[in-house]
Amino acid sequence: MNLHNLIQTEHKEIIFKQKGQARMILAYHTYGNGICFGGVRLLPLNAGEKAVTDALRLSEAMTYKLALINSHYGSCKAVVFEPSSGKTKEFLHDIGNIIEEEKGRFISAIDFGFEPDDAKTIRETTKYIFAIKDSEFGQSGVTTALGILLGIKTSLKQVYGSEEIKGKSFAVQGLGSVGNILVNELIKKGGKVYLADIDGEKLAEFEKNAKIVFPEEILFLDVDVLCPCGPAYVINKETIPKLKCKIIAGGANCQLEDEINDDKLLYERGIFIAPDYVINVGGVMQGIQELEKGSLQEAILSLPIIQRNLEEIYKLSKEKKVGTYSIAKNMALEKLN
Repeated sequence: MNLHNLIQTEHKEIIFKQKGQARMILAYHTYGNGICFGGVRLLPLNAGEKAVTDALRLSEAMTYKLALINSHYGSCKAVVFEPSSGKTKEFLHDIGNIIEEEKGRFISAIDFGFEPDDAKTIRETTKYIFAIKDSEFGQSGVTTALGILLGIKTSLKQVYGSEEIKGKSFAVQGLGSVGNILVNELIKKGGKVYLADIDGEKLAEFEKNAKIVFPEEILFLDVDVLCPCGPAYVINKETIPKLKCKIIAGGANCQLEDEINDDKLLYERGIFIAPDYVINVGGVMQGIQELEKGSLQEAILSLPIIQRNLEEIYKLSKEKKVGTYSIAKNMALEKLN
C-alpha cells in the first residue's frame, strides 16, 4: 500500500490501531469542540488503499455534513478490516475496545458492512456507539430515511414544480437500514419503485409492491429519481453517461467517485443531485440528540434544515451555473470559517 500519496491531506489526525482481531483506521478531519461524530465502516481484509481513501473522504464529508446543520462537533470516520474468521463476537468486542480507548472523543454508529445486531454486540465493550437497535432512540436508519424523503420532495419540486411522490418512479440501490425504510415510505406515498440488492432475503418483502431488478441494472433505469443507498463511488465517469434519471437523491455516503469532475459531468447532463452530506444527515442529528440527552422527536423536528439547505444549493447552482457539490462544499466551508 502506497500511503505517501494518499495521506496528503488536511486531516488533523490519522491513526492505525489494532486490538485482537480488529485492525482499524481512524481519520479525524476536524476536532470541533473535542467530540467527533462518525461511523464505523467494514471492508474486506484485502481492501488496502481503498480503506484509507474511504476513511479520509468519509471523515471530510462528515465535516461538511456537520457544518451545514450548524453543529459545533468535530468529524471522524473509522474503517475496520473484516478478518478471515468473519464478524465474530470477539472481533466486534475488539472494535468496541478500540472505540472505548478514544475516551469519548469519537462518537460512533455502524456504517456500511454492519448489521443492527452487530452494533448491540459492539456496545458491550464501549459506551460510545449510538443508534443501537432496541434502544430508546433506536437505529438511525429511520431519521436518515425521513431526511432523504424530504430531500427527494425538494428535488422533485425543483425539477417538476411539485413535491408529489405519487406517480413518480424511483430506483433504490441497497436495502440496508436506510434503504428499507425509504422504500416503504415511497411505496406508501404512491411511488413506483424498482429495487436491487445483493441479498435476496431483503428483497423478498417487497416483491408484491415493487419491481425487483438485477444489481447491474438499477443505476441505469429510466426513472425520475435514483436513490443510491449502498456502496460509495457508484456515480462516476463510467456510470454517468449511462444514467437516465432526472434526480439523484439517496442515502449512500460519497456517491461521487471524483467529486469535482463527476459533479461537473452531472451538471452538464442536467441531472440534479442532492449532495449526500446534505441529504443523509438525519442519522447524525439523531446521534447529537442522543449524546445531548435530547429526544428522537427533537431530531425529527429538526430535519427540515435539509430542505432549506437543498433549496439554497439548487438556487445557487442555477445562478452560478455550477454543480451542486461545488455549491454545498462552499456553503459548508463558509460556515467553518
